[in-house]
Amino acid sequence: MNRREFLKLGGVLSAMLVLPLGPLGKGSDSLATVELKGTAYRGTQDGKVYVSADAGQTWKLHTDFGHAFTVFSLTPVPRNRIYARLGFAGKSFGLVLSLNEHIWRTA
Repeated sequence: MNRREFLKLGGVLSAMLVLPLGPLGKGSDSLATVELKGTAYRGTQDGKVYVSADAGQTWKLHTDFGHAFTVFSLTPVPRNRIYARLGFAGKSFGLVLSLNEHIWRTA
């Protein structure tokens, strides 16, 4: 999904509440962390989602939405999926990651 498609998504004004949990590589503050099937996922305020298969000892970039996006939250949902709440230009919207397909889709 490209940036134009993200901009077409409607949403409510995002609450710009940022709860940094500590540094995550390259000085990014962590905003959201979730574990599903032994793998941890972490979103950052600069639009990145990282993944760790070793309980957070090492992190690998999974998705880069772009620095203009913020990953507010990550939540496990049924059928081995992760729901992400993102913000862009004062709007917020949701995406769902299917772990089997490795694809983000609109919620």
